[in-house]
Amino acid sequence: MKIRKVIAALLIACVPLLFVGCTEKIEPLDIDEALLVGKWQEETNSQVIWRYDSDHTGETWDESEDVHEGEGTKFNWSTNKDMLQIDLYGEMGQHAYYDYTITKQTDTLFVWKDLYGNKQTFIKKVS
Repeated sequence: MKIRKVIAALLIACVPLLFVGCTEKIEPLDIDEALLVGKWQEETNSQVIWRYDSDHTGETWDESEDVHEGEGTKFNWSTNKDMLQIDLYGEMGQHAYYDYTITKQTDTLFVWKDLYGNKQTFIKKVS
């Protein structure tokens, strides 16, 4: 009787281990910073442009609001594996920090996901 209880307890303890082995582990994407450099337009029928410069600075502007390159909001950016960190500088000297996970990156397209799971697709803009 005691052996049956021990075997039952072992079986119960082993069942969760079966499910752990069934999950697919997704490795994080390593961002290629050289592909990120340039101008990118949000894909959602917007005129919002993000320019990433090779010195880890950049600018974003919205042409639908009659704001053009050189008039936009400046930012610094950095990467860490699949994370893109952006530090926006406001007109009054305030900073806003954003963290995005890059889920897809090619030479003409990249997709980021914010901390709330919202995705945004960007298309490389030909100057």
